[in-house]
Amino acid sequence: MREKTRGARLAAAAGAIAVAMAAFAAPAPAEAAPSGAGSQRSAARQSEGGRPAALRRAAEQCGAGEICFWRDRDFAGVPWRWMPSNGYRDMPANLHDHVYSFYANAPGCFIDWDPLERRGVNSGDYAKAYDTNFGRRIDAVAPNC
Repeated sequence: MREKTRGARLAAAAGAIAVAMAAFAAPAPAEAAPSGAGSQRSAARQSEGGRPAALRRAAEQCGAGEICFWRDRDFAGVPWRWMPSNGYRDMPANLHDHVYSFYANAPGCFIDWDPLERRGVNSGDYAKAYDTNFGRRIDAVAPNC
């Protein structure tokens, strides 16, 4: 009798573990719509795959083979566009040490001359608040580091 009880307990424990594992392996449910002021969901998110509106706007404005630079965060305003075929370029005066967002559809290299530092950028890289990073230091852009 003890063996049957022990076997039943082991089977029940194994079943509980299997249910728990299945719950963790299942995809997360879709994010619910905001329910009021306490919602943590960003107002900038739209229905298109949950991608922020600012990021979609940047992708639409920045053409294939370009890196686009904005003076403001969240890709606001009109971007300055650069392509690797343009070769080395100093940043325009309004963007020198003031690139607060960028979107890359091409590889490139961001350069600060004093002190010398270079940062490689790949197609698909972006920053919507780059002033918290290297954006306050960019002096130039080039095809290669």
